[in-house]
Formats: sequence, C-alpha cells, structure tokens
Amino acid sequence: NIRGLDRGALVLVNGVPMNLNGKGGLGSIPTSAIKRIEVVKGAASTLYGAEALGGVINVITKTPSTEGGSATVAVGNRGSKRFDVSYGTDKFIVGIDRKYWGTQDPSTPIRYDYAGTKHYDYYSTRNKGNSLGLFMSGKLSDKVTLNFNRAESKSSFGLISTETNPVNQARHSTTYHYKDDRNNASLIYKDKGTTGTLFYNDRTMRGTSRAHNTSQAKATETSYRARQYGFDVQHEWDFRGGKDYLIAGVLGKRETYRTTSGPVYANPHRHSLAMYGSYSYQISPTWNTVVGLRYTDIKDPVKNQQVLTPQFQLNHRINKESSLYMNIGKAFTMPNLSDTFKAVSNQYRAVSGRNLKPEEGWNYELGYKHITNKDSWKVAAFYMDFKNFFSWKPDSNGKMTIRVNGGRYKNVGIETEYGRKLTNRLKMTVGASYSNPKQMEIDKDYWKQANPKLQFTGGIHYASSTWTAGSSLNFVTKRLKNRDGGINPNLVAWNAYVGYKFNEDSSVRFDARNLLNRHNVISNGDWEYWDEPFNYQLSYTQKF
Repeated sequence: NIRGLDRGALVLVNGVPMNLNGKGGLGSIPTSAIKRIEVVKGAASTLYGAEALGGVINVITKTPSTEGGSATVAVGNRGSKRFDVSYGTDKFIVGIDRKYWGTQDPSTPIRYDYAGTKHYDYYSTRNKGNSLGLFMSGKLSDKVTLNFNRAESKSSFGLISTETNPVNQARHSTTYHYKDDRNNASLIYKDKGTTGTLFYNDRTMRGTSRAHNTSQAKATETSYRARQYGFDVQHEWDFRGGKDYLIAGVLGKRETYRTTSGPVYANPHRHSLAMYGSYSYQISPTWNTVVGLRYTDIKDPVKNQQVLTPQFQLNHRINKESSLYMNIGKAFTMPNLSDTFKAVSNQYRAVSGRNLKPEEGWNYELGYKHITNKDSWKVAAFYMDFKNFFSWKPDSNGKMTIRVNGGRYKNVGIETEYGRKLTNRLKMTVGASYSNPKQMEIDKDYWKQANPKLQFTGGIHYASSTWTAGSSLNFVTKRLKNRDGGINPNLVAWNAYVGYKFNEDSSVRFDARNLLNRHNVISNGDWEYWDEPFNYQLSYTQKF
C-alpha cells in the first residue's frame, strides 16, 4: 500500500518485475540475500511499466564479492524458529532460509454476524506452518550475472464457528490449507551503459478447504499457476560532457495464467511490448529537467490495448544542501488474467466487457529536500487522480463475475520526514503523513474514504563496536469502518531489538514485535487481517 493504493505497488528484484497476476510480494526473498531496498513513490510507469500506480519497490540482492559465509539459528515464542545459512566467493553466493511458526488459536477476536448472512459468529485461527527460501547468484563473467530464487510456503488457517451445538459448529467451521511455490530467475548483462535482462517468474498456488463435518478436502478457487517471462534491454548515452543523458530501452514479456481447479481448465495469456525513453537536460547549473515517454502495445485475450505514459520532472538546486523538485507522471495497470476468466456453465470463459480499459491516472508531486552531514528534511505534497478502477457486475445468474471499469480514486496529501545524527553512535528519524484518500465506486455519485488519513512513524538506532539497538513506532489513525459497523482501531506497532557482538565472527540478537500486545488490524475496509500479538526471537549468528 503506497499512498492509499492497495494494489498500486510494483515489486522488482534487481530491476526485474515480480508481480504475477496482479500480486507482488517480498516474503519469498531470503533476508540474508538482500543488500538494500529502494522505494520510488508516485506514478512510475514510464520507466517501469504497468502496475506502478503508487510507486515501485526495488530489492537489490547481494552479488558475489569475497569468500565467506554465515549461519544463523533463531528461536522464539509461539513456535517460531529460523535457520539461515549462506556462503559465497568472488564467483557465487548461495543462501538457504528455513522458517517455522506455531499455532495461534484464536488469531482474531470473535467476528459478530451483524449482517445476518451467516447466522452465526466465528473467529480465525492460524495453524502450524513453514517456509523455505533458496537464493543463488553467480558471475558467469565480468559482465553477466545469473540469479535464481526459490520459495516454498505451507500455511493453514481456520474459520471456527462459536455455536455451542457441536453438529452445527462442525458444519460451519472450515480449515484452509495452502501450498505456495515461487521460482524467479534472471540473467543480467551489464557493460558500458548497456543493461540487458532475461527473466522468468512463476507462482503455483494450491489451496484446499475442509468443513469440519466432513473428512474430504476440496480444491479452492485460489488454486492456479501464473507465469511471466521476457526481456528488457536499455542503454544510457551521455551528452555535453556528462551534463545530459538519455536512457532508452525496449521490454517484451508474456504472461500466462492457468487454473488448476474447476471443471475445465483456463489458460489465458497476454503479450506486451514496450518502448521507453527518458531524457535528462541540464538547463543551468541549478536547474535540471527530465522528460520521459513509454509506449506499450498489449495483446490481451479480452481487448488489445495501446497505452502512452508520459512523465515530466523539474529539479532546482537551491544550494549544495537543499533542492526543490516537481514530478508529474501517468501510470496504468491491466486487469488480472484471473479476473477476466470465470467459471460460467461449467466452463471458464472470458467474461469481462469488451470495452474494458486499463486503470490509469496521473500523479502530481512537489517536494523539498535538505540534507547535511548531521540532519535531513524531506517534505512532499502530492495529488493523485485515477479513473477506470476495476469493479464487478453480476452475470445472467446474478454472480459477480463480469469485470468492468467503474470507480475513481483521488488522494491529496503531504508527507514529512526528519532525520538527525544525535551522536556518532545514535541516529533518529521521525515522520508524519496526512492525506484524504477517496474512492467513488461504480454506479455511485458520492465519494467515500478509501484508506487511513493520518500516520506517524519514528525510529532510533544505536551502534557501537560491540552493541546495536533500536526501536521503531508506527501509529495509524483516522481509519475506515469495518463490517461490524465500527471504525477499525488505531494501529500502534512498537518494535525493538538489541544485539551484541562477541567478536568479529559471532553475535547474538534479540528482536521483539508488538511490544504493547495490541490487536492491530493491518488491513483496511470490510475484511480485517490481524497482526500477531507480542512475539520475539533470540538469534545467534556465526560467520566463517
């Protein structure tokens, strides 16, 4: 969720798009493989393509450099365990991350059936589960790097009725099991301003459900396999002695989606070919402008699309510490392949309207930055205006299966962040944002709140030759109504850690989350997802 858009962030790993069937995720990447994470806010479709409505998250992984490795063992409450091993040389890196978690019963408060559709109340549980992450990176030459990531996850959840009658309780209680497997591979070539990438991603989701009054599980509609593969080639040219530069490139990809449950398989696919460019021109020593344009031709199973996304930036350097900037950009996203194909009369069919258009809109941003060796100020005011948001309409049988354009989305707000180096060992940051995210749904003539309006963040970090410690606080208020008719409670997430180094090769660390043990709702709107209660892990790391 970036600036109020739940489905507006494009996730990249080393510049390779990871979103599959409209869903991105960071949990499949072993933390030991991550070097740094970059976040770009605002519409960014010119350089990055579809799905970058609210911004881009780019995970940069480690590359082979020196020989050595590390092993981490961690244990905590609620059945949590973690084992992490990595080893590398100047030619390759390999890392394995294994996690376990225990039961949490209940995992939510009782959900009351105010709408009267279920005629019983219920709560959620989390059962035992585990995940496995494998990361490999190898230098095939000084110019070519091969990356591969494999992620496996097994999880189980329950919706448990609170009825006292055991027969009714068993009939109305269901347990869901999920097996989620992902593969991501990229071959990256870099040389003298040229970057070429071949990439492949897939995700296989297998879901089953079992009502407690039966012994047989059945496949859920969430069972599918999504794939995408393609290429991206770009080159950078310098002009006027490095004052100006041009980035130009071409990207092609194929996306597929295959249901693995239901009476008849569906296997729709989509092809995209994009040409893009961005030119940076230095007007004067203190003024600089960037103009970008992307043209995307999409061969879609419902309706072909040709999308043009421009972008304009203007930067003014006040002095060596302060600068102003303005950014105007357009972004778009296509409907998910799974949204356009639904089960109708025992067959999967393309049921979206033939006039279906991409979600698209503009982002306007004005910002100020002041950065010194001791402190930093960042302020950004933004306005977002998007149209053609996807919605559902009923088919001839009354089922909500027809994908149509309908909604609009607007958001105006301001973000501030202040950081200060208190001492050589102690640093702190504080931030705040206020916005007014509003959405107008299809066939409605009024706007309603779409996401929380006010958020505060803060953090402090201490580091010496032997000790590290830190704490962070996230507070979100002015939230949405939930399906119980009330307002989702304020989110207060307070986390902390402390670590000690015995020597250069061995260390111990204690992490604690949700120190206030609050029932934090981490999603918005009718369907709530609840954060874990207070939890901790104690870890030991040995380098070799």
